[in-house]
Amino acid sequence: MGKKTAANQSNSAGRREGFGPTLGRREFAAAAGASAVALALGGCASKQEPHTMPDTSVKDTVAANQNESLEKFRVTSGYNCCYCTIQGYKRDGSIVYIEPGELPGMPERNHACQRCMSWWQRAIDENERVMYPMKRTGERGSGQFERISWDEAIDLMAEKLNAALAKDPRSASFYIFTGNMCTFDWWAPVRMAHCLGATTWAMEGIMGDHATSVGFTMVTGNPDPGHDALDFLNSNLLLFFGTNMVDTIVPSARYLARAKEKGIKLVVLDPRLSSTAAMADQWIPINPGTDTALILAMMRVIIERDLHDKTWLANYSCAPLLVSDADGTYIRTENGAYCAWDTAADAMVEAAASQGEDDNTSGPENTWALTGNFEVNGVACHPAMDDLVAEVNKWTLDKAAEITGVDAATIEQLALDYANASPAAIRTCTGSSRYYHGYEISRAAATLSGLCGYTGRAGGGASRNNGGAPIDGASLSFTGSAGSEVPLMNSAEWDVVGDGESFGTYMGATLALYSSDPEAFQNARVFKSSEIYDAALTGKPVPIDFLYIATSNFINQSPDAHKIIDEVFPAIDFIVTADPFNTWTAQYSDLVLPASTWLENWDISTSGTGPYIRVNKPVLDRVGESKSDTEIMTLLAKKVGQEAAWSKTDEEWVRTFLDSDHPAFEGCNIEDVINEGILARADGIYDRATYPLGDKVFATPTGRLEFYTEMLYEFGAHVPTYLRGEDNPENKYADKYPLTFMQFHDRARVHTQHAHTKLLEVLEAEPHIQIHPDDAADRGIAHGDVVKIFNDRGFFKCKAQVTPGIVKGVIAMGQGWEPRDFIEGHYQYLTHYEKNPVEEAISMTNAAFYDVRAEVEKA
Repeated sequence: MGKKTAANQSNSAGRREGFGPTLGRREFAAAAGASAVALALGGCASKQEPHTMPDTSVKDTVAANQNESLEKFRVTSGYNCCYCTIQGYKRDGSIVYIEPGELPGMPERNHACQRCMSWWQRAIDENERVMYPMKRTGERGSGQFERISWDEAIDLMAEKLNAALAKDPRSASFYIFTGNMCTFDWWAPVRMAHCLGATTWAMEGIMGDHATSVGFTMVTGNPDPGHDALDFLNSNLLLFFGTNMVDTIVPSARYLARAKEKGIKLVVLDPRLSSTAAMADQWIPINPGTDTALILAMMRVIIERDLHDKTWLANYSCAPLLVSDADGTYIRTENGAYCAWDTAADAMVEAAASQGEDDNTSGPENTWALTGNFEVNGVACHPAMDDLVAEVNKWTLDKAAEITGVDAATIEQLALDYANASPAAIRTCTGSSRYYHGYEISRAAATLSGLCGYTGRAGGGASRNNGGAPIDGASLSFTGSAGSEVPLMNSAEWDVVGDGESFGTYMGATLALYSSDPEAFQNARVFKSSEIYDAALTGKPVPIDFLYIATSNFINQSPDAHKIIDEVFPAIDFIVTADPFNTWTAQYSDLVLPASTWLENWDISTSGTGPYIRVNKPVLDRVGESKSDTEIMTLLAKKVGQEAAWSKTDEEWVRTFLDSDHPAFEGCNIEDVINEGILARADGIYDRATYPLGDKVFATPTGRLEFYTEMLYEFGAHVPTYLRGEDNPENKYADKYPLTFMQFHDRARVHTQHAHTKLLEVLEAEPHIQIHPDDAADRGIAHGDVVKIFNDRGFFKCKAQVTPGIVKGVIAMGQGWEPRDFIEGHYQYLTHYEKNPVEEAISMTNAAFYDVRAEVEKA
């Protein structure tokens, strides 16, 4: 347990049985300031010992007056927002100051968001923490638990797990989410699953992020082709769909501001006047989920005006590849090569994959046909470009305007501005993902970028988040570990467990399309998260008798909470939740284990780190009896015959990983890396923007930018199209429930990870539903009124926020609140998870959290 204040000691008798004491939150002062200490450039960061600071009056007046010694720390957030690196100072084990972490070689990018710099308050709040192992005594959801020892908890869990394994190893499921994305604690539970031959679940579908991965993978072969935000300064136009970067990717906001200072136009399409839309040169309010219709109309304008880059399309895209008139399949030679028609030779030629250069041009002149009718070996065929043209020709400006709510003139001018920007950059983050057929938006956006020859070009492209695989992978990217045949980390002992392959298959499935190799995924017991409800209820594709949940508030972050509570969880014999906090999911579990946080653990982070490896060592003492996810699995291993695979402590795993012969570690001292918490490559390039796909070689089946997907021909979606309008299952409720209800991510929280942090309550202390003044007036609702939001599936109550900053007919609220935050009910009672046949064919159904029909009335 962490150190107690006198107040804590005197009130310890007030601890409630279960998840923590009844004390109020402990108040600590923490400030967010600019980085003050520069680190050596390149190589390993120089060692910084705990030291006395002669001038700390701004940071810690008491410490300065007493000339106390402050201990410096650096740690990287395990949460899936911006992977912030934070640093600060401790006195007697307590944090007294926090600031953005220093990044060697890139001081202008020192960053940390308000969420992670304030979150430590919650980490030490014993009201919020699970303090010790708890076994359920009442009904699930009753909150009735009894304290048990760790030995009892591990014995009980092992008993239930071994029973499931004896029946069918696949009936034991291990599910992780994104509550801690540091390497060991994130992967430890699924590593155990693959030690045992148990089942794991590809997480993105049910969480609502997968559609963006699907759309970008279909077109570029890269699920996350993120341009470095610094590359905004090389653009002439920035076009954002479903992207509230100012609130959700905070470190990049500075580059939006610099771009605007430089005169670069920022256009944001969003149903809400988000913080990003508020700073844009142009906010285009658009009906939810209709962005694809607008993009298709833009492409029609660009093609009609002959503004598309035909040379780039011929050289680097699927546009010239021949497809069958009869069944829509690509024409291939006997050796499997794709084909094009060379107008100079008037004959079919084999079309090699893109082999471009990073020269920011459209490449050499090309004589391959982009239109026409041909015959190859008796098969009538045409270039794939004809199919794209045929589809966009259906999308007149007036048709798009009717669907999107954006007037025709605005769409036309946006198309012309984009085509003439040369280059323009598109950003479609996961806010564009959470619709039925959510993949359409990123697929269409990636196609639009290629249409104008902006992909793989500085200042151009269509991207998802930050970073991505940069051009200079050898010197810039740790995560790609290019430039050496030696693995980046000394990780073989961790990676190779069980059958030696399945764990690696799981890690590769995080963003991958399930259709890329479904047999391999199933053989590795990695199943679509879109099937997890069915599995519990029907035993197909696998039964679920034992469910271990880690780094996940499953009920709160999955659709149709009533179905989970009333049907799915009751069908599962035994449920374990390991979490630092007493979540909604914990309340419906049979065994709750107190997990420690990334502030308390040894771990390594390479997620979103660019040219760095970041090392965490404990900043805070463990709260209560908490243990890391890795430690929990190590204890379990002794009861399930897997001791050999879990023979190291967390610190030993860190040191093993860092004991690498990869060139990135040349000249580095492991102790320095551990003390500094960060490793920068000696040969790294830090002074310019990076962007992916610069060589214009795409990891698609054709090796080209691929807007034509032959497997979707039967669905009429072989080229980008807009299916959501007709196929959306929520359309049947439109008359009964006239409003579209959507959730958004804001600056106060990512999922429930940052909930109940005192400093963040300054931003929003309780949930509100945003509603347009006309919709509010029609229902007799005033700002601040308590309202009921409902549909056939459920309801919740909260206060109304009446604002003109939202499209009429749409209501929205910030995401990440739990039932205890509402007056009554919860927003996940309104959501649904209906299977989407197209998304299932490509990969898995993406949770359509933003495609929900509802009504609002004064409570």
